[in-house]
Amino acid sequence: MQPLLRLITQTKPTHRSRLQIACRVKPNASPLREGITAVGPDRVEICVAAVARDGEANAAVTRILAEVFSIPKSDVEVIRGTKARDKTLCLDVEIHTGEEEFLHWSRGVLEGAIKI
Repeated sequence: MQPLLRLITQTKPTHRSRLQIACRVKPNASPLREGITAVGPDRVEICVAAVARDGEANAAVTRILAEVFSIPKSDVEVIRGTKARDKTLCLDVEIHTGEEEFLHWSRGVLEGAIKI
């Protein structure tokens, strides 16, 4: 089982790192349900109103995670599963804490964004 979050630090002396998030996307959902619906031990479930056609659902997932982490959409990309419901997204983030503390904070951000 893959971890929900994975942090890849840069080799250069910089505060920027890449956070990988495993997701299960549910396209064609009601616009009222759009957003993060669950955070499990191995993936985040995200409902999007967009249909899974021509990258529309991927764009919606990118937008949602950019809003949740308050980063530009250009700092979020789908790196695995572009044509599947199970995806891995990579966020270019800036960290000023230790890795474990940042991963714990990131999980808290995801859990705090759950739509009930």
